Amino acid sequence: MNPPVVLAVLIGTLVLACSSAALAPAEPTPNIDATVEARIASIPTPAPQIVIQETITEIEVPVEVMVVVEKLVAMEAPVGETFTDDDGNFGLRFSSHSGYEKHVNYMDQNEHNYSYISDKDFARRGSFYQRFELRDGDCFWDEGWNDCDNNRERIELSSRPRQKPEDIQCFAYSIMLDKAFIDIHPTNTTLGQVHQIGGPSGTMEKLPSFPPIIQIGAKKGRLHFEWHELSGSASNVIDIGKDYDLISLDEMKDKWTDISFCLNYKDKRMDVWINGIKKHEILKSPISFIPESTYFKYGIYRSFISAYKQEKMFGNDDALPTQIVFYDEVRRGNSIEEVDFNINPKLIPVD
Repeated sequence: MNPPVVLAVLIGTLVLACSSAALAPAEPTPNIDATVEARIASIPTPAPQIVIQETITEIEVPVEVMVVVEKLVAMEAPVGETFTDDDGNFGLRFSSHSGYEKHVNYMDQNEHNYSYISDKDFARRGSFYQRFELRDGDCFWDEGWNDCDNNRERIELSSRPRQKPEDIQCFAYSIMLDKAFIDIHPTNTTLGQVHQIGGPSGTMEKLPSFPPIIQIGAKKGRLHFEWHELSGSASNVIDIGKDYDLISLDEMKDKWTDISFCLNYKDKRMDVWINGIKKHEILKSPISFIPESTYFKYGIYRSFISAYKQEKMFGNDDALPTQIVFYDEVRRGNSIEEVDFNINPKLIPVD
């Protein structure tokens, strides 16, 4: 039980005490016509007496209330800001307590593709969240890659700084699917991935492929943690995706889901959590080829978009469904306690 905090309440009671002194007898006077008013006026007015009464009242103030207030004050987070870099790339700059400095889209985008929105009632934590929307035909390119020529569509932000594939690298983010979200399997919908720079390359369905290490994707009504088991040679890699089930897509609609995972390069293992509960321990090394660096990407990425149209017997001119996804609390660190606020509630919100 918490010790009570005793507050002394000083109550002032004003008591006007009238004098109890007896009136002196009136002397005989020949003026028998004296008025009542004159008699009253001759009575001396007693001086008021002020009596202060002190009352002590005990009020029990729960310590939890004080702790909550202290936490709310301490957890005020710096607000991120959007920017455009010198090359014309759109980005979002975050406070360093997220583990990142910025997230940048190195391809183009349309106005409807991305919004950074202030709404503390909607956000997972803090005041801001991110909204991604991908419509049919939203394919873009950069100097080294063209989604439009490679059967893909996307709106993704790439996180900086990158990480070396060393020791333990942990990642976390909160995600919510729009209530109208449609799973377009057999087209792949990726909702977060750890990619690599200087990793192996190959082909997939006769198209160039630069496989990531991890993809978190929606397919067959479920969200999966897909580890890319890579073998072969660095220039002709064999890519076998190993899926680990996470959660139903229906459970993610109109509801925040917290995803966290750690890639342990040192001890050759991977651990995955959903809403702070461990789902998988994968006792395999995250990599078999050593890249120069790795980095996290998030948003909506659709690959092999023609597969959905063929499955549904659409024509090539038919539109894919629009997909809308919300993100918040994107962070990284070197332990699960540094990234997952379900496990470590002391983490400051990411805005």
